[in-house]
Amino acid sequence: MQRIYYTSFLTPIGRIYLAATEKGIYRVAWEYKNVEDFVKEIRSSSSRVGCAHRPVKDISHFTAIKNDIKRYFLGTPVSFKKYALDLKGTDFQKKVWRVLYNIPYGKLLTYQQVAEKIGKPNASRAVGSACGANDLPIIIPCHRVIASNGGLGGFSGGLKLKIHLLKLEGVKLSNLSYHQLSPK
Repeated sequence: MQRIYYTSFLTPIGRIYLAATEKGIYRVAWEYKNVEDFVKEIRSSSSRVGCAHRPVKDISHFTAIKNDIKRYFLGTPVSFKKYALDLKGTDFQKKVWRVLYNIPYGKLLTYQQVAEKIGKPNASRAVGSACGANDLPIIIPCHRVIASNGGLGGFSGGLKLKIHLLKLEGVKLSNLSYHQLSPK
């Protein structure tokens, strides 16, 4: 039985939850009410993780990435490329996530540009779906992808959080469509 390591910690956007297999980090989340709900999701995700597993709380397993995420929220550019990742998705999603992973801090790409980079220029909607399926937000910065018309597009954490992350990275939101900047 493989172990799944997990932890949680407070950030300016609330509690962040992390999970990792022996291969690497596979989940960054903030939408849970408590750690018990997160552990319940870890237990129920055995088909996505691809093995039987036992969740183990392990703060020390995440010390470095936890510190980097905290630095990120202080507005410091941080590279997460030094961490092993255990990506769980289709081949298409993984291609999209590799492009997102390489978007520099404070820079943006459109869904269309990502589609072109993976050789599927007509797949901008599918790129948006792959962004929504990203289990490693912040590490794989799907918040750095916007619509071709200058609108924000979507974000699994909500547009208010997307705006917060982009401002944190110094993105000038005045260049984006105004109607997309007012989250409902």
